[in-house]
Amino acid sequence: MQKTQPRVAAFFLTGSLALFSLQGCQTLSRGKTQHIPATSRPAGVKVLVDGRAIGETPINLELTRSDIHVVRFELSGYRPVEIQITKKRPPKGETILTSFWWAPVGGVVLGLPIFWIWTRVHDPGTDMGSLGQGFVSIAVGAIAGWVAGTRIDSRLPSNFDLSPQTLFVQMEKADGTTAPLVIEADAARLRQVRWIRVALR
Repeated sequence: MQKTQPRVAAFFLTGSLALFSLQGCQTLSRGKTQHIPATSRPAGVKVLVDGRAIGETPINLELTRSDIHVVRFELSGYRPVEIQITKKRPPKGETILTSFWWAPVGGVVLGLPIFWIWTRVHDPGTDMGSLGQGFVSIAVGAIAGWVAGTRIDSRLPSNFDLSPQTLFVQMEKADGTTAPLVIEADAARLRQVRWIRVALR
């Protein structure tokens, strides 16, 4: 009975630490959407995303990372403008970093069962105590969870960055032409672009 109590205490202590870490690390997750601010000159331009009216400039667009979008700007007396928002995979290192929240998940889902089995088997060659076994179990589970989570996140449809990341449009007075100006660029050309300004003269 005396040996069981330290094991139970270590079990719940390491489990609590892993769950506490999980709450903090979830903030690193990329999320399914990306915010792209859109402004114009003049302000008050109607904004449509994929054919659906969203609001007027200035506005902070919330776009799904898994899709390519078309943002259209309309204002009475001005030529409409369309900009295509493309998507690209982030650098591998960034995916590894943002997948770190999988580590505490692995610590709980994998580490606690490892600890439980380990203390039941009681390897005679192990002389680190129940608390030491608990920390090692959580660490092994956390590493395994991080590696597995990185592989999962790298293949998710939402694991994309949208480009450009900022939109600014200077509207041009209508000249009788009804066809919109369409701006299109693939992800490779926009790989280094952080913002874009469209000035129609």
